Amino acid sequence: MSSEHQDSPHHGVENNAIPAPQDTDAELCPKPRRSKVMTLKKLYVQIRLGFGQGHGSEYQPWLKIRRKNSSPNSNQVVSWMPPLGRTAHYFSHGEFHSALLLLWLGVQDLREQYPLWPMPHPHPLSGTPGAEAEALKLKWSRGLLAIAEDAGIKHGVEVGTHIPYVATIDLLATVRLVDGVRLIGFSSKPISDVDDEIKQRTLERLEMERRYFAEINAGYFVSSSSLVPSLMAGQLECWLDYSTLDCSPELMPLVDQFAEHLNNHDDLSISEAVTSAAALLSITIESAWFLFRHCGWTQKIDIDPSIRVITSHPLRRGGLALRTKLREKFFGGNWI
Repeated sequence: MSSEHQDSPHHGVENNAIPAPQDTDAELCPKPRRSKVMTLKKLYVQIRLGFGQGHGSEYQPWLKIRRKNSSPNSNQVVSWMPPLGRTAHYFSHGEFHSALLLLWLGVQDLREQYPLWPMPHPHPLSGTPGAEAEALKLKWSRGLLAIAEDAGIKHGVEVGTHIPYVATIDLLATVRLVDGVRLIGFSSKPISDVDDEIKQRTLERLEMERRYFAEINAGYFVSSSSLVPSLMAGQLECWLDYSTLDCSPELMPLVDQFAEHLNNHDDLSISEAVTSAAALLSITIESAWFLFRHCGWTQKIDIDPSIRVITSHPLRRGGLALRTKLREKFFGGNWI
């Protein structure tokens, strides 16, 4: 279907007059369409432009969401992520919700649509800021082609070509523990029930991913759409825009005093505590709610995002305990 807009025959014509043709002898030449088939040239251009490379705010995902690759089966999300300092591309709400959870847990970096290159390549932690010494000890990956061959699994090619496709992991999290930097790959699949039937090709891809991360001594976790309950995801999304104070740096010196006031007033409702904190700090009520959401994200205020936050009720604690439990579940070790 053409993406060009087709005007009505009478659009912009007075008295329903039919406009005369511009040139009856002119041959209608359709616009040339760009080929959708991947070529080595296109592949090299993407690599040279830095797709699938970088760390932190400099990272560019290998795949980006565009109108032409929208999916009828999942709700894709393109969102500015303040903790990352960049726009991120999530190909399902499950990926987005998992990203919210991991960023709330405090991961150092989170890269989406990260390429598991088919050819030998440096370890994904190579170039991690602050881990230069550790990076020297990291070995290269053999590449997914060799891993697939060992597993007896067909790697696959780009559609209509003989070029090996570039597989991606949905989320790649970097955390800094007491004993060093740790890397975990997260594969987010639209599975809401453990009894759901999984296609054979999906199982093969999961096995290739598992072997890839095992070879580079990194963790691997398969998550489903039920990993983050919708209530918790919604509340984390509400706090996301306030996760940093970059847009209101004047509030930064007030964070600790604000959090202390709320943590010490379990006898008040959240609304009453926020209002009294605003008066104490001589700030607007809007700024006070800004600080409340920021402290919820950072857990300066111990509040459980998995339980509905009702502002007419007192704080319901448990966020710190939940965060510690989930950090241990996914990453283990002691966080710095």
